Amino acid sequence: MSRNTRYPQIGIRSKYELAKRISDDYLPYQKALDLINDSLLNFDEYWRDSKKSNIKEQKYVRTAIGTPLGELLRRIDKLVLVPHDQKIPEFIFGGLSGRNHIQAAKSLLGKKRQRFLLGFDIARFFEQINESRVSYFFHKKCNCTLEASQLLAKLCCVPTGPKGSGETYKTLARGFATSSRLAVWCNLDIFFRINWKVKQQLHKYDPKVMIFVDDIGITASCDDAKRMSATEKIVIGILSHFDVHQPLPINPKKTKRKSFSDGAQILGLGLGKNLSIGSKSRSRIDKTRLALKAASPLEKRKLLQKRRGQMTYKRQISQSV
Repeated sequence: MSRNTRYPQIGIRSKYELAKRISDDYLPYQKALDLINDSLLNFDEYWRDSKKSNIKEQKYVRTAIGTPLGELLRRIDKLVLVPHDQKIPEFIFGGLSGRNHIQAAKSLLGKKRQRFLLGFDIARFFEQINESRVSYFFHKKCNCTLEASQLLAKLCCVPTGPKGSGETYKTLARGFATSSRLAVWCNLDIFFRINWKVKQQLHKYDPKVMIFVDDIGITASCDDAKRMSATEKIVIGILSHFDVHQPLPINPKKTKRKSFSDGAQILGLGLGKNLSIGSKSRSRIDKTRLALKAASPLEKRKLLQKRRGQMTYKRQISQSV
């Protein structure tokens, strides 16, 4: 697939055309335009830091739910971005229609049971994608005008750090409705490069590549430590140098190097001949089972509901075979 055809041709020329794209029977054109203008005027008032933020890792989750900006972002995601999900290649999962983490992990299984996993975590992924890069994606890749591209980027990005810190450098807002898809689209060339180079390096070993938001998984029926180490260096090199202006560093503490026979896991799931429930989920199930034995009638009702959810999840994994 050429670079010219792998991107959606969105072609928005102005905020007036954006208003047309996000309007429908429930939100006529004029109200859609008012929604855009209101969101631009009161942008800073309409988003906040979520309690889900991980301050230690400087991962600030933003939310605009319940505000006009939140409704605008939801519509941009649903009516401008979602229709192009089918253009995203099959090895990319996460935040996309009909592609979940169970499917992602399953895609790493192969013909032979004995396989080796390389896993990478991109550090502070959303915070690595600045406003200019988002604008560049809309303008250069999607055929939007510079004016419309800058408008869309402005709506989807916020200053780094906690809100109110005085930072002016803006990046993709972790938690906004548009963020997962934009994070994929803004790095699509990098992901294509990784997929191509890994399969070139491991072409004799049934290689599989999976990207789930900021997690990269690579498996192969290869027990050659030198070859797998070389593959690891290739991936890190692409992430670090493909875009010299905005490299994507990995978190070395979360790098995985493990054979399936030694209990390889990714995305909370065990890899083997088939998928299995991961150690953390198994531990939670065991804790719930033990808690039920000593629970009061009121506690038991809540725990039984929790256990039903856990068993449903376990069945989803087993039925993915």
